[in-house]
Amino acid sequence: MNFGRWLHARATWVRAATHRKLVFAAVAVLVTGAVVALVGNLDSVDLQIYRFGAEAVFRGDDLYGPLPVPTTGTPLPFIYPPFAAVVFMVMTLPPLSVASVLMDLVSLASLWAALYAAVRRLWSAKPAALTATGLAVAALAFEPVRSTIYFGQINLVLMALVAVDCLTPNPRWPRGVLVGLAAAIKVTPAGFLLFFLLTKDFRAARNAVLAGAGATLLGFLVDPRASVEYFFHGGLTGAGGLSGSPYATNQTIEGALNRLALAPFAHDVAWFALSAFVLVAAVVVMRRVDGPLAFVVNATAVLVLSPISWSHHWVWVAPALLILAARVRTIRGGAMLAVVTAVFITAPHGFLPSDHLRELGWSPWEHLVGDSYLLLGLGLVTWLLVSTQPATVAEPALQSR
Repeated sequence: MNFGRWLHARATWVRAATHRKLVFAAVAVLVTGAVVALVGNLDSVDLQIYRFGAEAVFRGDDLYGPLPVPTTGTPLPFIYPPFAAVVFMVMTLPPLSVASVLMDLVSLASLWAALYAAVRRLWSAKPAALTATGLAVAALAFEPVRSTIYFGQINLVLMALVAVDCLTPNPRWPRGVLVGLAAAIKVTPAGFLLFFLLTKDFRAARNAVLAGAGATLLGFLVDPRASVEYFFHGGLTGAGGLSGSPYATNQTIEGALNRLALAPFAHDVAWFALSAFVLVAAVVVMRRVDGPLAFVVNATAVLVLSPISWSHHWVWVAPALLILAARVRTIRGGAMLAVVTAVFITAPHGFLPSDHLRELGWSPWEHLVGDSYLLLGLGLVTWLLVSTQPATVAEPALQSR
């Protein structure tokens, strides 16, 4: 038999087998995630609020006024820019149960996309699609991911837009556009302009600003009254009265300080000192390290500095732990990573007294346990600040390709 033909036949079989594995793995992650979501909740309370907001804009009602009460029985406000309501209009077309499943599938695809972008950036020679599929299945164990799917939240979609934009080598689209669109849906992704500025990728920063401004302008055109309310009358800073909430799942500097119930002056001093430290440390570290690790630091800073980062907002832990794991070289480092992984799987704050301001009565050890996500974020930034060295001129730490 001709060796060349035999080799070609074997290569064709391998490609076909690999394709079958990819299809099987992709179906597995989608089915697994859908089962988790379906067993947990078909109502998707946050998705209900998204739908209510979109319907309000469509009818010409007040987007930031009282909305219908979701099936949980607790009234909730719409706290996103008007452009987000425009995006969510597509979810008003099917019944809630169908929209809930669709949102779950979109979230799972977004989780896969973010992990795929990270795998490709870290190991360009690896079978990124198959690796990302396995990692996506494993990431369903993380509480932020589980909760996002349970609530029908937009977190995984926003993370995917940002991760794909920041981590993809030589993207086919103008880099920065996806970050801009994410920021128009929810303002906090605008914090990733820092990533582009520190890479000196000013074109990407410009693209992000233009895309975000264009999408926001569309929101103004669709609902000018709501846009003025959001951007100029406190909607942006008030977040529906939830800003700085002391509720246990608000894993931010502001949330932790409010749980301590400090005197106003002490609270303000502590907030300013911690926030300034995180911002300065993040800038210093991001100038020292490579692109993927800078992405992790940027995400951490955005989470801890925001007035509200509910525990389900911490979905960034999925690509972050992958990027950190790629740098583990010692048993000690592996053990530390295992502890961090366990924290984000178990969500320690969920075991403590919460609701009805019971967090204000936490003991010192309960504050340590209850602020675990925040403390790990602060610890990561601090550790990188003291353990990394300034980048050399010959090999820039950040590369925006």
